[in-house]
Amino acid sequence: MPGRRKFSTAGRPGKAPSLPPPRAAHKLSPEVPIPDSPGDVFDSAFLTELEGLVNETGIAVSAAGQAPAAAWGYRETLARFLAPTTPDGPPLNEATFQALSPAALAERCNGLLESGRRSPRHEAAQAVESFVVFFQALVPTLGEGSAREVKATFFRLIPTLVPMAWDDGAGGGAGGEALRLLETILLEVASVRLTPAESGILFKSLDQLATLMGAGEHVLARDVVAQPLLGILRKNRVKRSLFRLMEVEVEIQQYLQQRLGHDSPQIRVPEDLGALADYGPVRAFVEKDVEGGAVRYIQVQLPDIPILSDIVVRFSREGDDAPRDVRLDALGSGRLDLPAGLYRFGLLYAPEGPRGA
Repeated sequence: MPGRRKFSTAGRPGKAPSLPPPRAAHKLSPEVPIPDSPGDVFDSAFLTELEGLVNETGIAVSAAGQAPAAAWGYRETLARFLAPTTPDGPPLNEATFQALSPAALAERCNGLLESGRRSPRHEAAQAVESFVVFFQALVPTLGEGSAREVKATFFRLIPTLVPMAWDDGAGGGAGGEALRLLETILLEVASVRLTPAESGILFKSLDQLATLMGAGEHVLARDVVAQPLLGILRKNRVKRSLFRLMEVEVEIQQYLQQRLGHDSPQIRVPEDLGALADYGPVRAFVEKDVEGGAVRYIQVQLPDIPILSDIVVRFSREGDDAPRDVRLDALGSGRLDLPAGLYRFGLLYAPEGPRGA
């Protein structure tokens, strides 16, 4: 029987590039009309909340934009990060950054780490270093779409992150909290698949966050933008995920009715497992462990859930005191250590760690 790993889920030397001028205050335009087409947004209320946050924080951002822009003096580090990828090419932009190979991406990030370690502000430099390392560890775990969103978010924050490594107030207190909130925001961005309209409004809010942090307004960045934005993203992520799980459960019920004749999501262990060996919405298979013993697995196809380990399959057997939960791994599979019997099962959305708060 095929193994589960086959399952498919859906600077240049010489002249440094010129850098943009100090960040100007944001000039907020009237609210952008929200498209009604389901193809444009998943949830118009989500887009409205994001737009509301952008407009509500406009005054604070405009005031912060008048602060001295001394942080923009760290041109050498920024120049190396934005160096062209080819001789005589343009400076690195967002699209090119998203398309960098893993090795090239690591090289750019390592340059940021090396620069930060030269800072005399050790606490601030360590906070920024932690954020960069977090980003490097997160990207390889994501699907293509989520990785692009996270890379775009990271790229837009770079002009702010680099100066923060030399900022006395960036490592502890509100500055450190703002950076830790940014890590959680990246996780939230990775957990959903945003439409272009939603991404556009999200990045407006992130630009405001970067402006406040770049001006040293870490308390405002934390309280006025980061925390409200995190709340909006978290609420929407749960709503999207529950909706997708309902869709998958309908597909599973139809599939089990076709394959096993069951009118509800249930399987008989071990009798029904052989009939679920083919690829489908739900699949059962056997692999050998390191000692050569047979191990049963269940696998669920969840094409619209970016982080599959957020999902738990709950099995309930009549007469048992408590249900048995199987958490899926990054491939959407989990070890099926169940005693013989007839089990009803369903899908739970149960992220672990900070995202489960």
